[in-house]
Formats: sequence, structure tokens, C-alpha cells
Amino acid sequence: MKKITLYSLLMLLALFSCKKESEKIAQPLTMGQLTFSNGQPMPGDDLDIIYDSDKEVEAFYLYLVNDKNYPVDIDFSESNGEHHASIKIPDSAVALAFLIKADDQFDHNDKKGYFLPLYNENSEKMKGSNSAIAFYAVRQGSDYGIKMDKKAAFETIHAEMSAHPELQSDWSNSYLQMAYRNDKVEGKKLIDAYAETFNSRSDIPEKEYSALMEAYSLTGDRSKYDSINKVVLDKFPKGNTANYKLVDQFQQERDLDKKAEIFKTFADANPQLGSIGNYMAGALSGAYYQQEDMANFEKYSSLIDDKSRRASTMNNLAWPLAESGENLDQAEKMSKTSLDLIASLQKNQEDKPDYFSKKQYQRYLESQYRMYADTYALILFKQGNTKDAITYQEKAIDAKASDVDVNQRYIDYLVADNQYEKVKEKAEHFIKLGHANNDIKEAYKMAYLKENPSATDVDAKIAAFDEEAYRTQVAEIKKTMLDEEAPSFNLKDMEGKEVSLEALKGKTVILDFWATWCGPCIASFPGMQEVVTKYKDDDKVVLLFVDTFERGANREKMVEDFIKENTYTFHVVYDPIIEGSNDFEVASKYDITGIPTKVIIGPDGRMKFKSVGYSGSNERLIKEIDIMIDILKS
Repeated sequence: MKKITLYSLLMLLALFSCKKESEKIAQPLTMGQLTFSNGQPMPGDDLDIIYDSDKEVEAFYLYLVNDKNYPVDIDFSESNGEHHASIKIPDSAVALAFLIKADDQFDHNDKKGYFLPLYNENSEKMKGSNSAIAFYAVRQGSDYGIKMDKKAAFETIHAEMSAHPELQSDWSNSYLQMAYRNDKVEGKKLIDAYAETFNSRSDIPEKEYSALMEAYSLTGDRSKYDSINKVVLDKFPKGNTANYKLVDQFQQERDLDKKAEIFKTFADANPQLGSIGNYMAGALSGAYYQQEDMANFEKYSSLIDDKSRRASTMNNLAWPLAESGENLDQAEKMSKTSLDLIASLQKNQEDKPDYFSKKQYQRYLESQYRMYADTYALILFKQGNTKDAITYQEKAIDAKASDVDVNQRYIDYLVADNQYEKVKEKAEHFIKLGHANNDIKEAYKMAYLKENPSATDVDAKIAAFDEEAYRTQVAEIKKTMLDEEAPSFNLKDMEGKEVSLEALKGKTVILDFWATWCGPCIASFPGMQEVVTKYKDDDKVVLLFVDTFERGANREKMVEDFIKENTYTFHVVYDPIIEGSNDFEVASKYDITGIPTKVIIGPDGRMKFKSVGYSGSNERLIKEIDIMIDILKS
């Protein structure tokens, strides 16, 4: 791959040397494949960037403000293997993080990431820039292949908080929690010292009290937590702490009318409902619907002022009716409402949440529309409106046709409409992508034989499609392959026996991180049971189901009962909670931030694959694990 051209660098220099002579000439900076027109930019500056790659590139940057971050799209234009863009640095930013995807793989710059601190008019780094970078890298960097040592991140933040105590007000929550997790003894001292400062201060904002409450919750000091909580409720009777107390009461209350009273108390104090109020209104609308109280259902669903949440509420109520075929007229009305709400958001995106960039928000809305179109199509089909069902099911299929169940429903509707040529065409497409199940293959076979009654090659054709899909999937999965150290562990299983990673070297080890409360984990388990059964006699493959993020005094019994009730033959091991912390030992070592997550460790003892989430298709899950095992055996 060629480097940034001399011409491009000269153009950057020329552009920035045209400023007033009294201004310092900007000096370009190159890190990895990314070059900045100015290595010491200030908030409010224009910044030109060049990314050196002949691959298809998509990118966004995050402007970091203390421990918060906000994404903005980067619109590159490509020329001769270089991607050029200009951005305007927001005035509130203290640092920038650039996330660049080339051919669907994030460039992590040798795991260091692309971070750029910002500077003031004296060419000094902005206060808090180092902390913002360290915090983002350690908290979210692993999602993009960036590695940051937690201890080093805390030391960076601690040094900056010590040098600039005025920053602590904005950083209090993250800073105190990181301090305690880094060193419990020293962290507790820092928390107590911070609490002492409250005695000599006035007009302390609620967020600082909340940070101290959360810190004492982390240390387990319930007495101090309760004491601060009382102060906060007295000082801020309509603040966030009071609102969270109402939410807790709302969740615990079983009487529906009393729940409605709690919501009214909240709504009277908060004209803008926000996420808490919308949650309450959605829960009430659903509960009244279950009681067939349509007047209150309409009342509370209309109060949900977040259109996206209202659409979700409507779809969640419509989907089980679509599946069961009950009350289809009401289901059709709710489902169409969900589609119309998302369509209105697509047309007017002024209410975009700040945690999305524009492109991210647009994709989110597109995914929501596809999901709700799938519901609407099923309702139409069960109402006998097959042609319109086909129209909406086509809208439910994403560009990669990645949802097998959605694909199957589409094929089912085409079969019902006797569109055999299209059945053959679409089924072939899904099979070649590897996003088909046996029902889709049978539909292809039926449609093919409808057109070619005497044909004897249909099974061979399907086998050829499967082979093409396999090659495609192998190539795609190889792109995600890692070669990283697999942290060691010694865990207890359900029989109390110790299981160590070191003892399993030479084998392919699959770690499935899960919890009994995790819906997607549970949905994936029938597929995982098939994997366990398939490899039970293969002494070179080991599957361990790591129960993590699971709390409670009866944790082991809860897990064991779950496994027995579902007759799973899983080898379960328990991930212990780190003493004095809310974190879990192995999950922390492997940077597990969500479950289900599967980690595949090769015979050489190194981590080779990491897969987060569940696609919804057990057939796809099984196939992907088979391919990963085959790759590691080859």
C-alpha cells in the first residue's frame, strides 16, 4: 500500500501556511494510516485528514468531553488510494477519537487506536484531554480492537485530576469508581477525602452527590449511602435521585392503578418525560392492554413522547398477536402505527439522540423499520392479504439477508402466492449467502421441480450452493480472526471441580459467557446444545459455559436448576465476582461488556475469535462455530 503522497502533504502545508503570519503554522501529524493537517488542533478549528488505503472506507469520529463522547460522521472522498475529509472540531471537545472501518474491519492502529488530544492557544494540551482519551480507550476501545491497560488508564486520570482539581466535579462519578476498582484501600481513602470536601462547599450539584452515593454503593458502605441519599432527597425533591426512587416504587408496585398514580407524580414533576417517564408510560399501556382496558391503553400509549419507544411498544404488543393469529385487526392497527412512527422519524431526524451520528441513526431507524415490517407482513399474511404481505416482507430483508427467519417467511409468502420462479430465485440467493434453513432449501427444491419435473440434479445444485456459502463464510470469518493472549483462569464447575485454561492447552476451547437472566443467551442455547452434542466425542474440542454477570446468594442453585430444567448437558463454570467490586474476574480479563459473547481459543492457547451477541438463527450459529473449529483444525 502506498504512503501519503508528497503532493498531499505539500497541499496540506500550503493550505495552513496561508493563515496570518502571526499565527503558528500548523504541522501535519501522521499516525498509522491517518494523517492530520495539524498535529496540535484547537477546539473550533477546521481539520483536514487523509486516510491511506485503497480499500472501501467508512468512518466517524468521536469528540470527547470529559468522560462523555459524541459521534460525528466523516464523509471521505477517495482519490488515488487516499481518502480525504475535513471536519470542524466542536468547541466543547477536549480530544478526538477516530474510528475507521476498511473493508468492514476496524483499523485499530496496532491496538493503539487513533486519538488526538486538543490544545489551547498556548500550544498546551487541553485540561482533561489525556483523561478523556484514557477513559474512552479503556471503557469502549475493546469494541474496536483498541487495548488499554486499566491501571495505566487510571493513573493517567489520577495524575490529571491531581494536577487540576477543578476537573473533579465533572469527573467525580467515573474517577471515584475507577479509583476504587484500581486499588480498594487507596480508592476508599480518595472517596472519603472527596466526601470531606462537601463540608466546606456550598451549592453542590446533585450529580456530585449522586457520584458519591454510587461510590459508597460500590464500597458496600450502606450507612453512608443512605445518609447521602436522605440529603439529596431533601435538597432536590424533583431531581434525578427522587425520580429513580419513583421508578423503584413503580417497578415494585403490583396494583395497576397505584402504578398509574406513581407515574402521575413523576409526570407532574417532569413535563418532559424523558427515558424514565416514557418507560413508565409504555409499561402502563402494555399492562392495560393485557387487561383489555383499551381506553387506558390508548391514553398511556399516546403519552409516550419518544416516537421510537412508542413504535417499539406497539410492535411488542402486536408481534405475539401476529404469531398466535389472535385479534389480528387490533394487531394490524398497532403494527401499522409502529411503521408510520418510524417513517416519520426517517423524514425528520431533528430529535436524533446525541449518542448516534447521523448515519448511525439512519441505520438504526432502517433496522427498526425492517423489524416492524416483518411483524406487519405476518399480520397481513394471516389476514389473507398475501400480496401486501410479500411487499412488506421484502422491506423486512436487510441488504445481506442476514436473518434466516425473515428470509423463510418471505419464501413462505411467495409459495402461498404460487410465485415459484421467484421462490427459486430468492431461495437460491439465500442459500448461497449461507442464510437459509432446511425449509428454504425444501422450498427451492419444490419450486425447481415445478419448473423441471423430470430433473435429477436438484440435490446436487443445493449442495453446490451450500459449498459456495461455506467458502464465502470461511473467507468472512477468517477476516475476524485474532491472535491475542488468552488470559488464564481457574474456575469451579457445578460439581465443585476446578477447571483451568492451562490444562486445556492443545485443544480448541469455546467459552460461552452467559447468565440466566439473558434472553439472547437462552435463545441461543438449543443451538449450543446441538454443538455440545456434535463435539461430545471430540477430545480436541472443549465447550465451557461461563456463568457471569450473575448475582445473588442463591446463584449456584439458580444456575443448576436452570440447566436441569432444560436438560442441557453443558459444562458450566462460575465466573467469580471480584471482591469489593461489581466486576467479574474472567469477564474483566476478556473485556466482556455484553452477553452472550463467545470466545474461541486455539490449540496454541491464544484467543482466535470473539463473537458478541446472537443473530437469532441457531442454524447460523452452529455453522459459524463449525467453521471456526475447522479453521483452527486446519
